[in-house]
Amino acid sequence: MDGAEHAARALRGLGARVAVLALVVGLIAGVGAVMFVGLTALMTPPAGGAACGTGAGGVPIEASGPTVLDGEQRTNAAVIVATGRDMGVPERGLWVALATALQESGLRNLDYGDRDSLGLFQQRPSQGWGSPAQVRDPRYAATQFYQRLVVIPDWALMPLWEAAQAVQRSGFPLAYAKWEQTAADLLAEVDSPAVLAAARQVGPAGENCVPGSVAAFAGGAPGCVEDDPTTNGCITAATLYAVTQAASVFGGLRDGPVIRSSGCHAERPGNPTSDHPLGKGCDFFPGDGGRFARGLEIDNGWRAAEWFRANADALQVSYIIWQGRIWTPGAPDQGGWGRPYTGGGVYDPSDAVGGHYDHIHVSFER
Repeated sequence: MDGAEHAARALRGLGARVAVLALVVGLIAGVGAVMFVGLTALMTPPAGGAACGTGAGGVPIEASGPTVLDGEQRTNAAVIVATGRDMGVPERGLWVALATALQESGLRNLDYGDRDSLGLFQQRPSQGWGSPAQVRDPRYAATQFYQRLVVIPDWALMPLWEAAQAVQRSGFPLAYAKWEQTAADLLAEVDSPAVLAAARQVGPAGENCVPGSVAAFAGGAPGCVEDDPTTNGCITAATLYAVTQAASVFGGLRDGPVIRSSGCHAERPGNPTSDHPLGKGCDFFPGDGGRFARGLEIDNGWRAAEWFRANADALQVSYIIWQGRIWTPGAPDQGGWGRPYTGGGVYDPSDAVGGHYDHIHVSFER
C-alpha cells in the first residue's frame, strides 16, 4: 500500500468516527432538550394562575399571631373586611386594603391629612373620591378603594405595594410593603362571622348606630347561681342573659370590635353597696381600663350604653353609668344623657375609673 492509499483509508476511517460522534452528540442533545422542556413544564405555573397554595386571590403569607392594635383600629379593620366580603372581593384584596389603610392613616378615621385628604384611606374629595363626609364614612371609603382596585388588570398578581399604589398614587409607593405581615395578621383576627356582623352596624363618623331590640328575659333561679363567663365568679340568671345578648350583638366581649374587655363578678371591699359581689353588675370596656376613652372608643361606649338603655326592660337593667353620667329607668334626663354622676360618696367622679370614663357599668335588677 503506497502512501496515497494509506492516506485515503485513514481519511475514510476518520469520517466514520466523526459521523458516529455526531450521531451520539445529536442523541444527547435531543434527550437534553426533552428533559429541559419537561422540567420547564413542571416548574412553570399555568398562565394566569398561581403556582400552588392560595391562588391569585389569596394572601401569599401566613398570619404569625395577634396584632398589638387598639380597639379603634380593629373596628376600622373589621369594617374594611366586612365591606370587602359583602362586595365579593377576593381575600387578597382585603389584605391589600388593610395594608393600605395602615400606611395611609394607621387605621384611624382621620379628619385631616395632606391637602384635602381625609379618612381611613386619605382620599381626596378634590380628586373625585366623594364628599368630605363620604370619605370619612369607613364603609364608603372601603367601597371606593375596592371598586378602583378590582378593575386594575392583573392586580391580584401584583406585589402588595404595586396594587396599592395603582389605586392610591402615593409619593411613597414602596411604603405599603412594610405592612404585609401586619395586614395578614389583622385579617386573620377580624375575619370571623361575629366580628364582621358587629362591624356591619358601624355607621359613618359621628353616628351611633345602635343595634336592635332583644327578647325579654324569661326568668330564672334567684341569686348568684350562674357561672360568670367574664370571671371565675358567679352571676345571676338575668345578668347572664344580658351578657350573652351583649356578646352576640357586639361581636364578643373580649377583643371585640366594640367591647375590648369586660368583667362582672368581683369583690368590692371599699364599696359595701356594689352589685359586683352579688353577680348583678358588669363593667364593659371599649378601650383600655384605667385611662379616659378616646375617639372611636367613646363612640362605641355610647353605642353600648344606648343599647342597654333601649333594652332596659328586656334585660332587667337597674342603672347605667358612663362618661360621668348615670341613667336609671323612669328618671328624666338632666342636661344631657341621664344625670351627672357624683360617685356615690365612694368614687372620685373626675377620675377615669371613678367617673366611669373608661368603662360602662350596668347593674341588673336580679
